[in-house]
Parts: sequence; structure tokens; C-alpha cells
Amino acid sequence: MTESIPELVGESAPAAAPPAAPRRTPRLVYDGGFIGPMLPPDPLFLGTPLAEPVSEAILALPLGTRQLVAAALDLLTRPDSGLRSASFYIGLLVLVTVAPVVVLLGLAASVAVPLFEPFAPSSLDVPIIIGTFLAVAGYFVAAVESRVLATAVIGGRAEGRPLRLRESIAVARRRFWTVLAASLVVGFVTIAVSAVIQLPIELALGNVQAINFGLSLIVGTLVGAPFVYVATGIVLGEVGTFEAIQRSVRLARARKRLAIVVALFGILSQFIVLFGVSIGADVVVRIVDGTGVAEAFPPALVIPLAAALVFAFGTLLFLVDSITAAPAVYAFEALTHYTHGLQVGRDRAAGGRTIFGPWLTPGLAVGAAVGVLIVVGGVVGLPR
Repeated sequence: MTESIPELVGESAPAAAPPAAPRRTPRLVYDGGFIGPMLPPDPLFLGTPLAEPVSEAILALPLGTRQLVAAALDLLTRPDSGLRSASFYIGLLVLVTVAPVVVLLGLAASVAVPLFEPFAPSSLDVPIIIGTFLAVAGYFVAAVESRVLATAVIGGRAEGRPLRLRESIAVARRRFWTVLAASLVVGFVTIAVSAVIQLPIELALGNVQAINFGLSLIVGTLVGAPFVYVATGIVLGEVGTFEAIQRSVRLARARKRLAIVVALFGILSQFIVLFGVSIGADVVVRIVDGTGVAEAFPPALVIPLAAALVFAFGTLLFLVDSITAAPAVYAFEALTHYTHGLQVGRDRAAGGRTIFGPWLTPGLAVGAAVGVLIVVGGVVGLPR
């Protein structure tokens, strides 16, 4: 039988169905509800507007651990990284809040004023106490804002859309309290878990300093690895504290090796602070001893020297946070393709109509005024 069935019954063959209309090729779009790059359904058929596409710079980020970390570190060495101006801003925060107590302590040492004597109170005792509280609060604020600011600056550069300093400051101030809360939660969890793991091992091995130090590094790295993307999840992913922690854990589980490498950079940055401060202190001591001014240091030089050292420490603090944040930011963007959290800075950059804006917030201005008052009060009360 060569005839088809329709021909035998006298029916005409049905016409071929027209080809289906070609679907639009879906684009990678920002979606904060997933972990890892994905192609969402075509918005044309979902009735939703097409979101802003992911930049080519993010799509070009390597996913290999070695290549990704190398790209992150390469940004830190580029002259156009945008980190220098941001480091000066953090240096200003530390200078305004920490320098007063350093100046007072330097003045007390230069004129040999005894401090906190029960029967002979000094005029510097109360200013130093006030300055200590101001310095602790200022350093705490600068440490959190430095991490957020570094994440914003590096995130914009990695995205291929660098933020201006005012825009980065706006992002840092918008995410400050969320990052602070997350830092407290993560810090408490990591310390508690590390203590539970280390204590029985240290009791079994004995009090051997070298072994305990190496053990603390290993345990700290492993315990902290699941939380390396918390800050980036808040700044770039624009989510809350606990949501950022949950997503960080999922990202770390998806790429365990990468998370451990990122955590190692956080530990490395702490050694940089330790070595930088110790080397700077050693240089100052050698210069003072070598010039013969250790016994009679001019009080007039205390203020500029203390200001220079404190400002340098503030810029070092930002450099350390940049080293910590760079691999985490690059890994987060490569794995999630999400950076829309930076848009808040572009939409509403930090502004100010005076020479002090946006560098000095009202709270920081009050702290600066208190610092100036206690330094003046301490200088006036010094013996002639």
C-alpha cells in the first residue's frame, strides 16, 4: 500500500502547522532570590519588566579559585582602583576620634606628668578617660565603615561601573547598622564554636604555644569560612543580617575551596595590621632614640607627630579591609551576578553644602569638638 490513509478515505491531508514564533533569548538579570548564575524565564512570557542586564565585566569574571583571587589582588595594585581617596576618608575618621587620646598620652610622657595617682591627680586624668571612650567608639565605627566602604569601592570597580567617593560613602552609611549587627552575630558564633572545638584539643595536647597558635589559625579559618560573604551579601545583595548569613553559608557550601581561600585572606589581613603597627612603632622608637630626643622630647612636636601616626594607622586599616574584601567581592559577583545594592549610592550620593560635608556627620562633628576640647583642656592644665 503506497497510498496514505487520508487518500483512501477521500480526505485531504491536514495543512502543516505554522512554525512557532521564536522566543526571545533570555538575558541574565539581577535576581536576589538565587545563589549562583542562572538564566531566569523570559520576562516576555511572565508579564514582568526586563531588569537591568548584568554587566560584561561581571560576566567575564573567572570562576576558578586561582584566577579569581589573582584578578581581585590585581585590582588592589592598580592606580585607578579608587582606594586611595577612600583610605584618606577612613584616616580622617580615625584621626578625629583617636588622635586626641594619643596626643594627651604623648604630652604626659614628654613632660613627665604622673597619671592616675590617687593622692596627686593630674589635669590629664579626666581628659584621657574621656578621650579613651571617644577613641574606642571612633575606632569601632571606623572599622565597620571601612569594611563596608572597601566592599562598595571594590564592588563598583569589579562591576565595571566605579562609584565616586560620595556614592561609596552613601552606600557605607546606608548599610552600616546591618553590617554592624551581622559582625556581632558572626563574631559571637565564630568565637563560641572555635572555643568549643579548641578547648578539648588544647587540654589533650597541653599548653604548647606554637601548637595552640597553629590550631587557632586552622580552626578560625574553617569556622569563619561559611561567613565570608556576609558583608558582601549585605552591601551588594541588599539583604538583612540573617538572610545574608544564610546566603553566605549556601555560597560557601557550593564552592568550599574558594570560601577557605577567602577566609585565609581575612586572617592574612590581621597579620598585616600587627606587622604594620609593630614596624611603625619600631621606626618611631629608633628615630627618637637615635636623635637623642627621647629624654627631652619637645611637647610642640607631639601633636603633629601623633596626628601623622594616627592618620597613617587609619589608612592602613582601610588597606587591610580592602585586602579582606577584594576576594570576597569578586567571588560573590562571579557566583551570583548581583550588584544592585550599589545602586543606592548612585541614586542618592552623600552630599553636603559645607566644606565638611559629606566627610563629617553630625555625630562625628560632635566627637571632633569633644576631642579638641579635651586636648585644649589638657594642654592648659600642664605644668609650666
